Amino acid sequence: MQCSILGRTVVDIVEAPDPPSPVVPPLPAFISRPGPAASRLSSADLFYPVSQNDEQDDVGIWVYYQNVRGLRTKIDEIFLTTSDCNFDVIFLTETGLDSRINSQQLFGNSFNVFRCDRSSANSDKASFGGVLIAISRKHVSSIIETVNGQCLEQVCASATVRGRKLLLCGVYIPPDKSQNVDVIDAHISTVSELCSKGSVNDIVLVCGDFNQPRIVWNQRHEETQPACSLLPSAAGTALIDGMDFLNLHQANQCRNHLGRLLDLVFCSSEHQLIVDCSVTPLLPVDPHHPPLVISLAADCENNFRNMDFTNESRPLNYRKIDFGALLEFLQNVNWSALQDIDNANEMAYFFCNKITQWLSSNLPFVKRPISPPWSTALLRKLKRIRNAWQRKHRRWKSSEIKRMFKSSSDNYRKLNAGLYKSYVMRVQTDLRRNPKHFWTFVNSKRKCSSIPSKVCLDGVESRSSLESCDLFAKFFASVFAEKTASGIDAETAAVDVPENLVHIDTFLVTPDMIVAAAKKLKRSFSAGPDGIPAAVYSHCASALADPLCTIFNKSFE
Repeated sequence: MQCSILGRTVVDIVEAPDPPSPVVPPLPAFISRPGPAASRLSSADLFYPVSQNDEQDDVGIWVYYQNVRGLRTKIDEIFLTTSDCNFDVIFLTETGLDSRINSQQLFGNSFNVFRCDRSSANSDKASFGGVLIAISRKHVSSIIETVNGQCLEQVCASATVRGRKLLLCGVYIPPDKSQNVDVIDAHISTVSELCSKGSVNDIVLVCGDFNQPRIVWNQRHEETQPACSLLPSAAGTALIDGMDFLNLHQANQCRNHLGRLLDLVFCSSEHQLIVDCSVTPLLPVDPHHPPLVISLAADCENNFRNMDFTNESRPLNYRKIDFGALLEFLQNVNWSALQDIDNANEMAYFFCNKITQWLSSNLPFVKRPISPPWSTALLRKLKRIRNAWQRKHRRWKSSEIKRMFKSSSDNYRKLNAGLYKSYVMRVQTDLRRNPKHFWTFVNSKRKCSSIPSKVCLDGVESRSSLESCDLFAKFFASVFAEKTASGIDAETAAVDVPENLVHIDTFLVTPDMIVAAAKKLKRSFSAGPDGIPAAVYSHCASALADPLCTIFNKSFE
């Protein structure tokens, strides 16, 4: 019996028609051959799709969703596929993780990971279950605590991606709870709390495995189109009513092999949304849960306005200093200009600025280490080819481009997995000869070395690197006591100090003192807070003695 539930609509998913089919040359030999032939490629075998806009970044927001049916046996696989993927947000359900597995093992330093593992607080079962949201470290993100967050397998987070603020919720409702109305109401309450934390222009995105096979979701072709065409259960009705009340609409139409929708995508109705099946899944596919790629429209104007321009530039390679040229430059600087400055801090700024300007103009940048450490020239070239076809596939949905994207991605992944396996074997073999290399690899799996994208202190959140530094400075300043030593403490400390040891009024720094102190410095090439390495003071002490004397003596006045 067919019935309609009026007033419930979903986001319209309209696929753009394919553009005129591009002329694609025949597939290279390495794509048509099965097996790990990519490792035997030469540069002449590679076909690189070149176009005028290939180097432009994707302007949309790209989200990936998959029910992975457990990650414990797929740790290396998920690490390799996510370490260089181009998704802004990743939802994974049925992760099957616990506290013994670090998020660092799964995503490295590429993502901020927010997890809700299965526990006695949210499930009667001890294994499987769980959900996580991974957000690229390119974007500012943070977890959102909710009232009902602990009683269900769900996690909420916020992220600012390309000018838009996303309010995200990942959820897994197991089959034994999917028909429990109280469970559905608790999840709706969490989503309602999530919506209340945003504004009208924010995007609310809820992805998860709801296990509601009795609901047959319709595509919306007009505002009066009903959400479903089959009478759902009481729990299904509660889900539809709750999401409709919050103005969230179900957008996924990628059905599984049985023609059902178990994985649902709810999103705010004001924003353009497209949901497709993934061409290159991150992990093996369960036929009950096809992986999804979700694209959202970005706000290019706000993206430019909110860009963080305070990041540090690449460090200079101070080991390349030509001390002969630097010494000649310092000897020709008119240091007598320091006499016209009344403030010691301004004198120090003038001094450091002269040296750092010369260093910036005459030194190369430090070469960035090859990342990942098992990378080769061929792997990097295959990655560029894969990314080029991915950009084309995201713009045009033609079958030829889809086939080329899948083939290039498969070849890149095969070679990447083989190189990573060989790298791990080398690390294990070299344990005795190079234990430092071994522990570096181990620490990379259990520690995060990247700078956090957001810092929070006393309810204040940072929105840029500069604000994060200010919050750290505020925190460290709070642990220092501002107590001034009393006269009694000063007298006690000076009991063993000989009288008339030093007279500040007559104390004078001489150039010979500067040269003697500089010669004792360790010739380090690491720059200090002034941006000048100690090796500069040590090698150029004769040229720097006079200006430093002027600055030090001014500070004693």
